[in-house]
Amino acid sequence: MFAGKAPSATAEDQTRPALERPSTFREREEASSIELFYDLFFVANLSSFTGTHSIDDASTVKSYIGFFALLWFNWLQVTLYDVRFGVDSIFERVCKALHLGIMIAFAVVGTQFNTNDTATYSVTFQQFSCIMMISKLILLIQYGYILFWVRGHTKVVAPLLIHMAAFATGAIICLGLIFSFNDHTQSSSYLAWYVIAVLEALTVFVSSSWWRSVSFKRSNLNERVGLLTLIILGEGVIVLTKSMSSVTKGANYSPAIIGQIIASVLIIVSLLPGFHRALGVPSAADPLQYFLYMLYFDQVDAKRFGSIRQQFWALAHFPFHVALVLLLEGTSRFVTWRNATEMIDYLAIGFDTVYYSSNDTEVIASGLDTFAAEIFKIVEADVSKYNITSYLYDLAASGDPTSDAAFFAVDDIFAVLQTAVFKFFKISAAESFTKASESSYTDGAPKDPFKDLGSVFHVYDLVFVYFFVAAGCTLLMMAVLIALAKKNKCAGDYAAIALRAIVGLALALVAAVKGNYTAQEHFLFSPWMLPTVLLAIGIVVVLDGVLGYVLPAPKSQGLRGHGEPHAHEHS
Repeated sequence: MFAGKAPSATAEDQTRPALERPSTFREREEASSIELFYDLFFVANLSSFTGTHSIDDASTVKSYIGFFALLWFNWLQVTLYDVRFGVDSIFERVCKALHLGIMIAFAVVGTQFNTNDTATYSVTFQQFSCIMMISKLILLIQYGYILFWVRGHTKVVAPLLIHMAAFATGAIICLGLIFSFNDHTQSSSYLAWYVIAVLEALTVFVSSSWWRSVSFKRSNLNERVGLLTLIILGEGVIVLTKSMSSVTKGANYSPAIIGQIIASVLIIVSLLPGFHRALGVPSAADPLQYFLYMLYFDQVDAKRFGSIRQQFWALAHFPFHVALVLLLEGTSRFVTWRNATEMIDYLAIGFDTVYYSSNDTEVIASGLDTFAAEIFKIVEADVSKYNITSYLYDLAASGDPTSDAAFFAVDDIFAVLQTAVFKFFKISAAESFTKASESSYTDGAPKDPFKDLGSVFHVYDLVFVYFFVAAGCTLLMMAVLIALAKKNKCAGDYAAIALRAIVGLALALVAAVKGNYTAQEHFLFSPWMLPTVLLAIGIVVVLDGVLGYVLPAPKSQGLRGHGEPHAHEHS
């Protein structure tokens, strides 16, 4: 059942030029089940990390991207081996089990991954360095195993030795980095992990380009990267459905809330089929892509462009995937945000009704006390943490509901109620603000009711920025992917690239609204956050369809069908 060694050369292999013949390696047309199973561990890891690390300030964004980079490049190296040398053998299954163990270790240790405090989490960083060292040693053994079977093929030995040297060097450096972390000082030595990851990837790519016998030209690398994109989008759907569950907590199913849900779903769906252009698959019926996306992966020709551009194309997916995960995370955050702000709008109506019901401040204070108790009950708030007694007393003692003292007291009460509502929807401040906020609620009334509220707004100031920047970068990277995937570009290809670049840049520049506090506040509390991105992507989709008819690709480029052989260039 199992192959004890790499498969032997086929008759077709013998007819190829010596420089390109893959010696004893067979071509890979599609991912195996165990490779797909490994990919699922990637998304499980990402889901676990997202669930334990909220992106709420600049430092957590840094940690999130840092962890994702380590996870992504680890996946990349395992995939680069699988698509060229992976066979179904006892040895390979044992190695794959070890790689799955590495993924599990990433998930376990990742819960405390914080690049902003390596001293407190020094043990975590030591463990991470050890995990990456073991991962590199496994790859070293795997390449050594392949080297043993092809030792008689001189054109294959050299690149394999270079691969092994890169992983051996990386493993040694990771071993040394274990001792660079301690609980006394903050260390930046973890940055070496990223340098090693990039250099290893470049080493494999460059050596594989120089020695075509181990190139990726006839591998299924394109399919594996495309499937990872699909899996990341699937993780976005999971996160989105979790945020949609907050709708049941809202005041009602308003048109704005329903619109947010529809917009968020369409953003994800439009990215799925839109990816066919990034893969270089031409289509004359882009308006139908919503219905054809499930057929896309069955019709992609994995051999459509040369190995060098293919490698740049695969590596370019790292920034694309980073932008994609941040876009999906921001999408789910804004679904919850809109639901919370709508509830606050209804809260404001009821609050104003009570406030303007009388000119007697004692009556107003009593009415607001009853109203606040009802709100606290609805949002299941711990009343001990939301003490408004002192503010009610100040309001009653003011004697005039139009006085400054009354206004200040009413503003404080409303701020506390808003904070309780946000907490109900699991919208909280960054950890750096939380401890200070909790201390303000000890032994009596809070010192500053706007402290918690301001910290929540601070979080969504950041979400606002990274959401639109990520949305723009997603389209910009799609433009880059098209540019890398298509060799002989026609006018339609250049138009598609320009369209994505222009719309992507425009979306990214929306984040500049943060410089105008009033404009940002109005936009942030409007229902137009997600629809803005959806409209931008919709413009790309519609104009793609128009360009498909106005600027059709020449027949020489092979519009004979997505799945027909030789429909795309192979060089």
